[in-house]
Amino acid sequence: MGQTPSPVALGDRWAFVANMSDGTVTQIERATGKVVATIPVADPKVLRAQDCAPDSVHAYYSGSWGWRACDTPYAIGWDGMSLWALDNGNKQLVRVEPTSHRAIDRVALPGIGWSIAFGHGKAWVSGYSDHSLYVVNLQTRKLETVVSDLDHGPATLVDGAGAVWVVCVRGANGIGHLDRIDPATARVVGRHEIEWWSTGVVASDGAVYVRGSYGGDISRINATTGVVEWTQPGPGFIGRQGIDELGWTPTGIWLSGPTTSRIDPASGQIAERIMTPSSSVATDRNEVWMIQLDGSVAEFKWR
Repeated sequence: MGQTPSPVALGDRWAFVANMSDGTVTQIERATGKVVATIPVADPKVLRAQDCAPDSVHAYYSGSWGWRACDTPYAIGWDGMSLWALDNGNKQLVRVEPTSHRAIDRVALPGIGWSIAFGHGKAWVSGYSDHSLYVVNLQTRKLETVVSDLDHGPATLVDGAGAVWVVCVRGANGIGHLDRIDPATARVVGRHEIEWWSTGVVASDGAVYVRGSYGGDISRINATTGVVEWTQPGPGFIGRQGIDELGWTPTGIWLSGPTTSRIDPASGQIAERIMTPSSSVATDRNEVWMIQLDGSVAEFKWR
């Protein structure tokens, strides 16, 4: 990969990795593991000209998400046909056509994006700095609405289990919140307490799974009632903070860490380990993709 690889995004026969210090996306053919293209989507010099970098090594504490201020593309995601990338220097959501390996559409955003999710014909982009959710219509390629009443610090998000779920990490009074968005109306219809500075989130089968503060544990939240059904220790987290995404499979939830681990969805116990350290995971059926600590990408497959 290039410099500072992001979490893997899987789509169709491709795997994509954003090289967040280069402004590019690496496109990999999943069947062979071969890199087929390196696609420019953003210019890191734009962010640096905006003084994204701290002026001192002491500006942020160890583990602060502030160290990610110069990352571009900040996040990527697959909508079912195309790849999308966040270019925060130009405040744009960029569509990449996977056959031609080119950025072909750019949608202006009101602010800086943090994460992307797709569903119900929309791209949902969390606006971390202004506590908003930007809703882009995938058919018209235009900003449709802005949800402005989220709790503080909307970061990771997912479309699943009947709603769009936004992890708001900087909740007031040291309490984080999981905000529930009705995808039909784009309104906040629920708010549930979670750990402050929680990180990854994934949803399926009537439940939402949230990785706790800085990767220390994982909780299962009932998607109907908002009740926390269990909280269990995870494998811990190593690597750059804020990129430790989760992966869902029918047999459980995968988490990165000193060992890459599968959590049993019923009990929250660690049911399986891959003895390979990772900083983020992505899954699809019988595949687990991970960002390894040396900056490379590995795929594990069960046959």
